[in-house]
Amino acid sequence: MRLLIRSAAVAALLCSTAALAQRTTDNATTQSRDAFGKRVGDEQIGIYNPFDVRGFSAVDAGNTRIEGLYFQQQSNPTDRLIEGSTMRVGISAQGYPFPAPTGIADYSLRKPGDRTIASVVLRYGPFDAQVGQLDVGLPIVDKRLGVQAGIAYYNDNQHFGGTPQYLSLGATTVWKPVDGVEIIPFWSSIHTNSQEAQTLVFVPKDATYLPPRVKRGVFAGQPWATYEGINWNTGLIAKASLTGFDVAAGAFRSVSHDAQNAVDLLFDVSPDGDAADRHVFIDRGNRFGATSGEFRVSRDFDEGDRRHTIIATVRGRDQKRLYGGSADVALGPTVWGEVDYRPLPDLVFGQKSRDHVRQVTAGLGYQLKWLKVGEFGVGLQKTDYKKDVITPQGRLPESKSSPWLLNANAAIELTDAVVIYGSYARGLEESPVAPDRAVNRDEAPPAFKTEQKDAGIRWAIAPDLSAIAGLFEITKPYFNLDSAARFRQLGQLRHRGVELSLAGRIAQGLNIVAGTVFLDAEVTGELVDSGVIGGKPVGAIERHSILSVDYRFPDSPFSIDAFAEETGDRVANVANTLVVPPRAVLAVGGRYRFKIGKSNALIRAQVGNVFNNYGYGVGGSGFFVYNLPRRLSVTLTTDI
Repeated sequence: MRLLIRSAAVAALLCSTAALAQRTTDNATTQSRDAFGKRVGDEQIGIYNPFDVRGFSAVDAGNTRIEGLYFQQQSNPTDRLIEGSTMRVGISAQGYPFPAPTGIADYSLRKPGDRTIASVVLRYGPFDAQVGQLDVGLPIVDKRLGVQAGIAYYNDNQHFGGTPQYLSLGATTVWKPVDGVEIIPFWSSIHTNSQEAQTLVFVPKDATYLPPRVKRGVFAGQPWATYEGINWNTGLIAKASLTGFDVAAGAFRSVSHDAQNAVDLLFDVSPDGDAADRHVFIDRGNRFGATSGEFRVSRDFDEGDRRHTIIATVRGRDQKRLYGGSADVALGPTVWGEVDYRPLPDLVFGQKSRDHVRQVTAGLGYQLKWLKVGEFGVGLQKTDYKKDVITPQGRLPESKSSPWLLNANAAIELTDAVVIYGSYARGLEESPVAPDRAVNRDEAPPAFKTEQKDAGIRWAIAPDLSAIAGLFEITKPYFNLDSAARFRQLGQLRHRGVELSLAGRIAQGLNIVAGTVFLDAEVTGELVDSGVIGGKPVGAIERHSILSVDYRFPDSPFSIDAFAEETGDRVANVANTLVVPPRAVLAVGGRYRFKIGKSNALIRAQVGNVFNNYGYGVGGSGFFVYNLPRRLSVTLTTDI
């Protein structure tokens, strides 16, 4: 770690060309236009994120994009490659070509500027973690060719006592051979070592109690139950304006290669913490890979105050997964939260399953932007989906689907400050894979049809401050564990909700991002009617609120910030007889800006969960994990 930090500092000092600030200006609060989800560098705020939007995961659904182009994500892209992300949901999806139910997570790449710059980030904490990051932007040919590259090392310490190490690398080249043409190849990887499995706790199915409190920060798993693997993402993007047409194309490869993966499960934990049984499942050689991409052509036609845009697109993916054959290590009774290390026995692995998804989608869309009137858009897509699955027991019947997918949206300017909007979208989306507790663990059901409707109003209170209020409804099949622990469709799921946002500058130096989603999640079907399962899905949260405030003192290098998050009741079992109560946490921090020579620098300190509140989160399969305790992190950032 000391060697990495020393190397990063030396490399930064070698870049002698003056540069504009980069990482020192990262601030998700001041750069967010709404409260629906924004990532800037290492900072993430909002009521949504790529894995949780309106109660669903945009990543699991297959709704991820890079620079607006279709990208089938199999591994998380590193921050050395990705500058940030924006959730395209509600009014932020207006004018976005071919929006999707469950929302879209749109990643933006780190790109070189017109000056040489090296950004060094050194962080201590939380939990005594040590992090070093180096990002270098290098223009090679003025305004024609540049390279952005980064390296980071994380000697991490996790809130449950795990101590993994990560090495992440990323590089992006931007080449503009002629005016109007841009070609962007990129590559990134994340190498993970010694990532211990967090213990997942289950209480009995008919329990009316939560797991007992235990001391946080104590690793109570098995030291040999670790994840080791390599994840990488690479691709090529090309954009051009040619004879009145705008052309954009992207081809991407996303791979997760697991040398080993482990899951640590405690079953039937009593109010005193006694667990009836402990099982550790270990996989080796799992591989998940997808090649995906999109080719899109659009043309604008101006007619006075109106701009008409015709869009044609073709996108596709070829996805292969190799998984299963887990070794089941049965360790017997134990006590939740207490160190109980056991020797690693001989492992017996079974045969693996394979699945192969091929999907091609073609679409045609129209958008109208009418000055001081509003926007209107409509799109029609035809998709062809095929999935083959081979299990140790043999080949399953091929799954096919070829629906027509319609989307439409409109936004009307009632006044210069008030806009009303509405949209409708149908999609063919993926389900999350079978969870760790399932007998068909990691199995991915076929894609299914989904539908989303939303409407709302945006009020521009001031030039830099806006409020949004919206309604939404999403319907899709409901998958979870049945009585035999098999992950399958159990009914239909409908999420209805209200989402509120206030974001922007409310006074000189004072920025705010505030948001709330009220969610009514309902399951219907024969199993609900017969009383086998309840009418609420496991893990559903009835309310999620955030408040982020950033204040910079006048004519001062100091600023202070605070972040508060509150969650309402969460359903904790299939029968809906157990609920995790509401919980609120507060984080406070501050920034100090200064100079190192002629270079901008920043020190940021933050204390999370100031009051050290204790609570449990619950996963969709019914497992419990405790929340993060009070923690401190200090970060030094400099742009040279």
